[in-house]
Amino acid sequence: MNSPFGKDQFERLVRPGGPLDRFNEFTRQRARPFVERELAAVVKLGVSKILFACMVIVPTALAFIYYGFWASDRYVSQSLMTVRTADSQIATAVGGLLGSIGGTNTGLVDGYVVEAYIQSREIARKIDEAIDLRSIYMAPEADIWSRLSADASFEEFFQYYLSRIDVYFDSTANVVHLDVQAYRPEDAKRIAAAIIEISDDMVNRISQESRSDALQFALDEVKLAENRLRDNRMALYRFREEHSDLDPVRSAEAIGGIVASLEGELSRYKTELASLRSYMREDSAQIAGVKARIAAIEQQMQAERGRLTRNEDLPGTTYSDLLAGYERLLIEEEFARSAYTSTVSALELARADAGRKQAYLVAFVEPSLPDDPSKPERLLIILSFLACGLLAYGLLMLIGAAVREHARI
Repeated sequence: MNSPFGKDQFERLVRPGGPLDRFNEFTRQRARPFVERELAAVVKLGVSKILFACMVIVPTALAFIYYGFWASDRYVSQSLMTVRTADSQIATAVGGLLGSIGGTNTGLVDGYVVEAYIQSREIARKIDEAIDLRSIYMAPEADIWSRLSADASFEEFFQYYLSRIDVYFDSTANVVHLDVQAYRPEDAKRIAAAIIEISDDMVNRISQESRSDALQFALDEVKLAENRLRDNRMALYRFREEHSDLDPVRSAEAIGGIVASLEGELSRYKTELASLRSYMREDSAQIAGVKARIAAIEQQMQAERGRLTRNEDLPGTTYSDLLAGYERLLIEEEFARSAYTSTVSALELARADAGRKQAYLVAFVEPSLPDDPSKPERLLIILSFLACGLLAYGLLMLIGAAVREHARI
C-alpha cells in the first residue's frame, strides 16, 4: 500500500518554484517587513506606555463597555427583621435548675443565628424547592455574563445565590438587614419573602426543640425528686421501726415535761419539809413522810433523765445520738419534699411553655417592591477599575525605577 505522502509529493513540494519556494518568497517580501514595521512602532511607544495601556486603558474601556451598555439591571428588595423571645416561667420556678441545660433562655436564637442560616446551603436548597430559584436567576432579562448557567452544579448555584443577597446583623439594634437582588422587581420581593418564611420556620424549630428539651429535663428531675423523697421516707420508717418510736423528738419533749413536773413537786415538798422542821421534831412521822416523797421524786427524776442519756436497746448509743440521727433524717426528708414540690411546679410550667411559641422572627419592615434598579453601580465600578489600574501601574513603575536605580549602583 502506497504512503499518502510519498517521494513524488515531497519532490514536488521542494522543487524550485514550488509551494515551499513561493511561501519563503512571500515571507521575505510581505510578512517580514510588516512584522518589523509594526514591532518598530510598538517599541517607539515605550514599555511604560504599553503597560499603561494594558493595565489602565484596556480594563477601564472593557468595564465601561460592559457596565455602561451591556450589564443587566438588578432590582434590590430590602427588609428588616428582629428575633423576639417570650419570657419563660420555667427559670423563675426552678431557679438554677434548668441552667444546667444551657441557660435560662429557652429561645436559644439570636440575630447571628438567623444571619448564618440565610447564608447556608440548606436555605438555598429550600428556596429553590419553594419558588424555583434557578429559573429566576436564569431570567431572559439577565445578560449572558450575569445569568446563572443552565447546567450549573449546586455549588455554583449556591455561590451565585450568595452573590445576590446581602445580610448582616446589627447587634446594637438587634436588627437583621436583608437585601435581595433579582432581574425583575417582583422576583426580588418573592425571594426575600421566601427567605423570611423559611428562616421563621428555622427559629420555630429551634425554639420547639429547646422547649421539648426543657420539658424532658423537668420530667427527669421530677422522677429523681420522687425517688429521693421515697428513699428518705423509707429511711424514716425503718428508723422508727428499729427504735420502736414513732417520733423521738416528741418522746424527748414528753420526758422533758415529766422531769419539769417532778422538779416542781420536788421544790414544793422541800419547802413543806423546811416549814415542818420549824416546829416539829426531826423524827416525827409527818417529816418522815415528806422525806420519803422527796426521795421517791428524786429517784423518778433520775430515772427519767437516764432515759435521755442512755438507750436500753442500744447500750452504746445515747438518746441524744438517737435524736441527732432522727433530726438528720427529718431535715433530709424536708429538703426532698421541698425539691419535689419545686420540680412538680417546674414541670407544670414547662408543659404550659411547651404549648406556646417562645421565639419569633418579626419582619417589621416587609420586603419592598423596588421601582427602579439600583444594581450594578455602574459609575462606581468603572471608576474602581480605573483607580485599581492606576494604582497597579504606579506600583509597577515604582518597582521598575527602584530596580534601575539599584542597577546603576
